[in-house]
Amino acid sequence: MSFAAALLALIGCSGGPPPVAADYCERTVDDFCDYYLRCGRMAVDDVATCHTVFLERCNAVYEPRYRTLEERGVLALSADGLDACAEHLQTVACDQQIGDLDGACAQLWTGLTPAGGACAPGVESLVCAEGTTCVLGLDLCGSCEATVATGATCGDGLRCQAADSCLDGVCVARGRPGDACDVVPCALGARCVDNLCQVPDIAGLGDTCDAFHPCAYASVCTGGTCNAVAWLGQSCDTTTPCGSGWCDAGTCAALFDDGVSCERGDQCVSGLCDGTCSALPGVCFE
Repeated sequence: MSFAAALLALIGCSGGPPPVAADYCERTVDDFCDYYLRCGRMAVDDVATCHTVFLERCNAVYEPRYRTLEERGVLALSADGLDACAEHLQTVACDQQIGDLDGACAQLWTGLTPAGGACAPGVESLVCAEGTTCVLGLDLCGSCEATVATGATCGDGLRCQAADSCLDGVCVARGRPGDACDVVPCALGARCVDNLCQVPDIAGLGDTCDAFHPCAYASVCTGGTCNAVAWLGQSCDTTTPCGSGWCDAGTCAALFDDGVSCERGDQCVSGLCDGTCSALPGVCFE
């Protein structure tokens, strides 16, 4: 994608200023909460509670990473992507949405890092520009590497997109839920069961959970059962972990920003502690 095309995609049709990472959580909470409740993806009873839970975790855990990457000029929130994701979540079949940033919601973020640039797991993998994908090394740091399109020749250094697989020297789209998987592998996040690609069954509060029956958002699998997590100011322990902070003497406290003294990584926004909380986006971008 050219710079001009990327800029137009970010601004959108309205011609107004582009959306910014600091607004991401508030811009998407309505659409995701409607989808979560419709599809049983969050262990809450009503939209209002979903809004509270979504915003607390999104603003504490994800938005700091998005903002840091935006400030570095390697990631941008897309106006067109926001519209496409909102429309998609209204009607997508629950078993077809493998992850939050799946389908049209993969357009929410525009990576601006060209081939050869740094990337990392999770949010930090989104920095790779169109036509590249994040390839991780043994140290879990990676680089954006050029890819070829679906249907193109692959192998011998020609890499397929993340949504494709190299099969008999050709990039083919991975199977979606419901597709046969006797030859073509399933999309990332789905698994092959009885020769059909399937997404994991989401377990509710009190239900049995394991690797193939993950707990809904706002809950956690402890002792083989889904239990509710605690939020800021609520009581926490080994069976009731914090959903957006860390357990400080039995009460969930806000995560520490970079440079603050810490004892463990789970106290820090960055997840990394070396006496003080490391700065985002992490060692892979140094």
